Amino acid sequence: MKFKKMAAVALAGVTACATAPAAVPVFAADGYDHEAIENAGDITITMMVSGVATDNDFETEQLPALIKEKWPNVTLEVTKLPDDNYYTSLKTKLASGECPDIILTQPMYAGQNSCYALAEAGYLASLNDLDCVQGREDSLASVTYDEDIVTATSGVSILGTYYNKDLFKEAGIESEPQTWDEFLEDCKKLKDAGIQPIVMGDKDQYVLQFGLYQLAADEIYSKNPDYDTQLRDGDASFTDEETWDKVLEMYKTLYDEGYIDASKSLGYGASQAIQDFIDGKAAMTFDGSFNVTALTAEGAAGNFERGYFPIPGTDGVYTATCLAAGYSVYSKSENVDACKELLDYWMDGESEAWDAYLATGKIIATYGNGADSTPNYDLFKPFIDLLNDGKGFYWCNQAWPAGTETEMESLFSEMVGGQGTEIEDITEGMQDKFEDLLDE
Repeated sequence: MKFKKMAAVALAGVTACATAPAAVPVFAADGYDHEAIENAGDITITMMVSGVATDNDFETEQLPALIKEKWPNVTLEVTKLPDDNYYTSLKTKLASGECPDIILTQPMYAGQNSCYALAEAGYLASLNDLDCVQGREDSLASVTYDEDIVTATSGVSILGTYYNKDLFKEAGIESEPQTWDEFLEDCKKLKDAGIQPIVMGDKDQYVLQFGLYQLAADEIYSKNPDYDTQLRDGDASFTDEETWDKVLEMYKTLYDEGYIDASKSLGYGASQAIQDFIDGKAAMTFDGSFNVTALTAEGAAGNFERGYFPIPGTDGVYTATCLAAGYSVYSKSENVDACKELLDYWMDGESEAWDAYLATGKIIATYGNGADSTPNYDLFKPFIDLLNDGKGFYWCNQAWPAGTETEMESLFSEMVGGQGTEIEDITEGMQDKFEDLLDE
């Protein structure tokens, strides 16, 4: 697989701080049949997404009902599978030529449903002619492959630091830290006050990304936005000095000083860490906007006030924020134009489907009606402000062959678990895995 494009995520009309890919042409919005559904008679559109369905689930219940209400001749059949089952099913269905009409895809090279990988294989239809992408082309760079937008997405996902404002006050901390040194000073104040500074569920190793990617935004991408492009071109390496070695060393400091208790975190799952945080047993946890509902729930400590900030770096504050997963149309679908019409209605920024989608709280919308009324928007606004200032970068795993990040997580866990692994072992392991996967 050869690298095609690299871009940072941006809010609509605001490009994040990175080198932009080749300009994406603005396509006329009349490139598909806007009455495909009306002219189709009774049709069934199939969609497959990942996740776990809940009561009154948006994708499996609300959206099909809203589509039926708008177009009585359309039945939207949605299958929702846990992540691993989704990836397995998607691979099988693509190989057999029986893929659902609409599928959930991730930006760039992220995960096994990476939009770049699927587009390169010819599985995804171009969405350049959707009404809902007109004027947003620059902000959709990380779902644009060879000048074709291949995923319709409307929001961003954020990695940050949730904190308990009551515990901060108890430790004498009056404001959010603006530098790495201030952050370490705050951690020490909390520990000296008998408060566990940070809780993490490192047994689920993927959570290590939640802190590491924040630091990478500060220490790597703010200085060299082209770093990942250079990795793929062979002009940079994970073993280069003052890149990942620095990020890993900074994060390791939190374990060395007991600000994250490795003896607990390595045996804790992600949900246990969240529970400890809402129960007031730790002042901070690194997590994403996608878990905001769980992290703002009332626990044993009551409904204390939460805050959310990016881990600051040595030279200031940047944010690890990426385009959220979105929806792609299978290129061999018999209903390509109908699927586009459906996506345009859903993602138009004003329809009932849009309002219901926004109300789930699972996305932080970058355009359309009600974007600023997204649940918990006040928590997210500082990150959006950073994006507006050009200080935002995609999550690293979006640019790496899937598996590079798991090598990083595994080796880091060995290091903080006292198994003798060193920083250089991690960076060498990341580089070896990256090269092996890139050559597959």
